[in-house]
Amino acid sequence: MSTTTTTTPASRPLDRRRMLLWILAAAVLVALGAWIGGKYHGMIDLRVYRLGGDALLHGPALYDAKLPGIGLPFTYPPFAAIAMVPLAIVPWGVALVVWTTASVLCLTLIWRASLPKTFWSFVTLRKRTVVLVALTILSLVLEPVWATIDFGQINLMLVAMIVLDLIRPNDARLRGFWLGVTIGIKLTPVPILALLVVTKQWKALRNALLGLLTTIAIGFAFAPKQSWRYWTEVVFDANRVGGIAYSGNQSLNGFLHRLGNTASWVQPTWFVASVIVGLAVLWLARKYWLADERVTAIAVMALAVLFASPISWSHHWVWIIPLGISLIRGVNRVWGLNPAVVAGVLWYGLFVLRSIWWVPYRDDRELSWTFWQSIPGNSHLILGLIAFIVLAITSRGLTRSTSTES
Repeated sequence: MSTTTTTTPASRPLDRRRMLLWILAAAVLVALGAWIGGKYHGMIDLRVYRLGGDALLHGPALYDAKLPGIGLPFTYPPFAAIAMVPLAIVPWGVALVVWTTASVLCLTLIWRASLPKTFWSFVTLRKRTVVLVALTILSLVLEPVWATIDFGQINLMLVAMIVLDLIRPNDARLRGFWLGVTIGIKLTPVPILALLVVTKQWKALRNALLGLLTTIAIGFAFAPKQSWRYWTEVVFDANRVGGIAYSGNQSLNGFLHRLGNTASWVQPTWFVASVIVGLAVLWLARKYWLADERVTAIAVMALAVLFASPISWSHHWVWIIPLGISLIRGVNRVWGLNPAVVAGVLWYGLFVLRSIWWVPYRDDRELSWTFWQSIPGNSHLILGLIAFIVLAITSRGLTRSTSTES
């Protein structure tokens, strides 16, 4: 007589627990984000996004609208305003909770995509969710992440869209399309297109351009006058987004303006420096991509975005999450585990310190910084430069992978 044993797949209860943990973590973080938003800046950028959606529905003209009491304008492409219409028609509390929840979940997805497969192979399915939830909560104290949640910014969503889109297999359907959509929402990811060119990812480049053109077409279809105004006038006006010398602008342009303000040498120096940095970053990103280190290549390419953009607010630097993982992996590959742990603690720990806010800022006080004040005041830039140097050194010995071929 034989007996048969029926087994229930273990993944089902684990999946349920994982889902519950995600929901619980999202709820906690939403509450924290709502508290931070109400206590500090009141999620100003989310209010500006809603302003754009409301302007399309009720007026005034999109790029004439100003946030009451503050005077901030809507600075994004028309497609971004169209995408924000649903947020504009719901009550403020609903918009805040939905937006913060989406940002928090994207933060979790960024960690999930950034950690290598070798890490997950040593972690059980049950512990993976615990690790992700813990990393998500702990990373809220990182200055760029804190600022993104605090202001109600869109950065975490854009980073998640770009990374999850480009790490897909080369033959994945419409791979690259979502990169194009992110550019149609906020122009800053444009330099990442260069990575697709130098690595000959022609299908992904085609799809990215298709995604961008789709957003432009939607903009002209629903807001033709405002679209024409944006692409012929507003897009060239960097002053709409705030003071370039402000400490929160952690770009080369911001650094040079803090040195020379409106001196005639500032703009040409910025242009030359941006070209040099862009080419250096592109070389390194290509090297990592051809070694099938996709997250690292994308994160390195993000340095070109952060350094060369006219404005790179501190909350744009949420790219420090995949950059940090890439640094740890590179240091571990060359120098071993202990130095890698030290590198990770220093990298994320220095962003926890929020040193760019230690020195006098606003009202052009950045223009009179001493040498010693300029070090913490430009710390995001300095750390980004160090990251590039370390990743360049640790790229030695990388071998080209055939899986990167398009």
